[in-house]
Amino acid sequence: MKIDLSKIFEMQAALDKTIQNNHNVTYPQIFEKLKFALLVETCELANEIRFFKYWSNKQSSPKDVILEEYVDGIHFITSLCLAKGCPNFVEIDKHYQPANKEELTEIFLDLSSSIKGLNTIPEIMSWYRNYLILGVKLGFNISEILESYINKNKINFQRQENNY
Repeated sequence: MKIDLSKIFEMQAALDKTIQNNHNVTYPQIFEKLKFALLVETCELANEIRFFKYWSNKQSSPKDVILEEYVDGIHFITSLCLAKGCPNFVEIDKHYQPANKEELTEIFLDLSSSIKGLNTIPEIMSWYRNYLILGVKLGFNISEILESYINKNKINFQRQENNY
């Protein structure tokens, strides 16, 4: 299934331009920081899901909280795409089974460990694809992800307007 990311790319480009103007930075100046922010957001997502917390009986955060954390990652991977001129679509299969705790551990280790190497279009697009697959394996459909991204993007614009 081909996922059209053009709406996300368009909205992220506008947000990035606002941030760059507000903070007098360019993509080349912040590229490594974008990767680090993506790592932090990926870890924050893992923390909300709690799959790795073998020492705790506390359940995952509610689905809406997990989705909001998930789309934070979409913001940063999209900024990396825009910085490198990536295509605005990704191909994934139509059906994925929900991930169990062991699979989530592998997925998050793979995603986290590969962030430092996100320097080329193929590497970035492969990561984006795997992140979208993670979202589906977490139980989100592409429409939910897009809707949540749009809502969070609006919040991020408001934050910029309020000197966040």
